[in-house]
Amino acid sequence: MMKFYFFLFFPLTLFSQVVNVENKRQSDANGLSGTIEFSFDYNDSEQIDWEFANTSHLQWNNASWSVLLLNEINLDRAGEVDFENDGFQHLRISYHFNKNFSHETFIQNQFDPVRKIDNRKLFGSGIRINLSDGNYFGVSSFYEIENLTNNIINKDIRLGSYLQLDYKISENIYLLSTTYYQPNTRQFTDFKTSNQTQLNFEFKKGFGFINTIEMIYDSCPAIGVKTFSYSFQNGVQYNF
Repeated sequence: MMKFYFFLFFPLTLFSQVVNVENKRQSDANGLSGTIEFSFDYNDSEQIDWEFANTSHLQWNNASWSVLLLNEINLDRAGEVDFENDGFQHLRISYHFNKNFSHETFIQNQFDPVRKIDNRKLFGSGIRINLSDGNYFGVSSFYEIENLTNNIINKDIRLGSYLQLDYKISENIYLLSTTYYQPNTRQFTDFKTSNQTQLNFEFKKGFGFINTIEMIYDSCPAIGVKTFSYSFQNGVQYNF
């Protein structure tokens, strides 16, 4: 299934250290599916303001294996100041023991200098459990190498868990919520957690309004970075 998103209003954009992989999966159907998006905005008034975004999500499934490849890049620059300059690449390979249990191996590359992250790499593996239709629980462990812009390098082993809940409120209203929790195995008071909740109102077959809130908490962020951030997004989605 191909998905195209037309976002009408962005009060605040936010890039998370905790990448929400669950909401980027395309379909459980066999075959190839994906989303490719490009956007560019240029404004020269009192100062030059330009924005660029690229999103590429590709997924391939068969009865035993799934491969998920994600790439996202975002840049928002005004007056030589970056308000947003981030991106990540994520590769995840899953082996399905049966329809309820899968083993996942993943690698990830990430950067976000606005949040003082020069580069962050992950290597990990875990289990994904299908609780019911649209509801999943996952647990994993991963090795993290985090290079901060102040020349601090963190090398840690973290545990990771996530819970995705998909609830049909009515025939045309859907609620999707995904929560992540990633503690440091050496110090459990050092953890990252996030939640993304999306409310979808389908007003015509294939068309829907989307309302999304994302909240992120990092108990030990880089110096000068807030521990808590949030964002709202409202837009229109077309699926076919």
